[in-house]
Amino acid sequence: MTYEELHKLCWDSDIVISVETMAKLRDYAHLLMKWNKKMNLTAIDQEEDIVEKHFYDCIIPAKVFDFHDKTLVDLGTGAGFPGMLLAVLYPTLQVTLIDATAKKFEFLKDVKEQLSLTNVKFVVGRVEEQSALRETFDVCTARGFGSLSEIIEVGVPLLKVGGTLIAMKSSKGVEEVLNSNKALQQLESKITNQQRDTLPSNHDIRLNIFITKCQKTTPKYPRKWAEIVAKPL
Repeated sequence: MTYEELHKLCWDSDIVISVETMAKLRDYAHLLMKWNKKMNLTAIDQEEDIVEKHFYDCIIPAKVFDFHDKTLVDLGTGAGFPGMLLAVLYPTLQVTLIDATAKKFEFLKDVKEQLSLTNVKFVVGRVEEQSALRETFDVCTARGFGSLSEIIEVGVPLLKVGGTLIAMKSSKGVEEVLNSNKALQQLESKITNQQRDTLPSNHDIRLNIFITKCQKTTPKYPRKWAEIVAKPL
């Protein structure tokens, strides 16, 4: 996908990307390709693939969700998707990126500096251990982080009541939705939207699951990660 094609697809969905923002996306892609030669950030390393499989993929939720003037936490952000990408698109979105791998933040800090972003914070550590961040965010995103039940258990506690968890999945997410009822009940949350879309070139299916937090989270959640994996909800 070219940047021109990205711009048109966004325009068709009423997502406005300015010339300045588009230039930042180009810089982001170039930094990703440069850093990817030094550390393993992504297997997607061709620019047109980055534009489609990272940038456009991360923009798809914005077709149905307004990210303006909100606080967002991105779980296991990796190379910054979708959190850093959304921070570029929405300057009024305050973004916190969490990842357990400190080395990846060397890249993300370079992106923040080179793109002159003032709306991004970094937290190095495990998501389930961030007790100081409980119930402080409007939005929580997770892409390639874990199963839906795992995402619900570690993500919902970080949201304010009424906040939205966005789990970004492939077609395999359909089965995960079917297996998520217990996690939804225990974390007192509910699925409010399932957005289906496709990537233009290869027509890969994308399923973005929107979950609303209905009540404050009991202190027993999240559990330690070993227990979450051994005894999933």
